[in-house]
Amino acid sequence: MRRLDRFLILAGLLGVLVACGFDPPPPSDPELREELGIPDHVPIHRVDLSGRGDEVRVIPTTIEARPGDLVQFVVLDRQVHLIGFREEEISTSALTFLRETSQDAFPPLVERGARIVLSFEGAPVGAYPFRVEGNGPPVDGVIRLVEP
Repeated sequence: MRRLDRFLILAGLLGVLVACGFDPPPPSDPELREELGIPDHVPIHRVDLSGRGDEVRVIPTTIEARPGDLVQFVVLDRQVHLIGFREEEISTSALTFLRETSQDAFPPLVERGARIVLSFEGAPVGAYPFRVEGNGPPVDGVIRLVEP
C-alpha cells in the first residue's frame, strides 16, 4: 500500500470519528488560566477522574501543594463522579477554611470535561483527605499543603 493511500484511509477514519461526535479533550492548564484569569505564577495541580466498568480511577491520589496553589479535578470519561472531603479525617482549621470558602461540597460531575477548581489561597497547611465516588468502590486521596 502506498503512503498516500494510507494517509487517505487515516484521514477518512479521523473524519468519521469527528462526525460521530468525538468530544474534544478537557481544557488544558493554559486554557484554564485564560478562562479564569489565573496568573502564570500560580501552580495548577490536576487530578484526572475516569473509570472503566465498576472501577473508579483517580490519578494521582496524592497531591503536594502550597498555600495559594490551585487543584483541579477533571473528568475524562462519561461516568458520574462525586468528590467530597473526608470531614472526619480533616483538621478543624482545614475544614473551617473549606466551609468559609464554600469549597466543602460539590455537585456531581456528570460529563466529560467537567471540572472543579479549588483555590488554597489562605489555606492552613496540612492534609485535605478526599474521596471520589462513582460506579465502583470509592477511591481515597489527599491534598497535602506544605510550607512554601
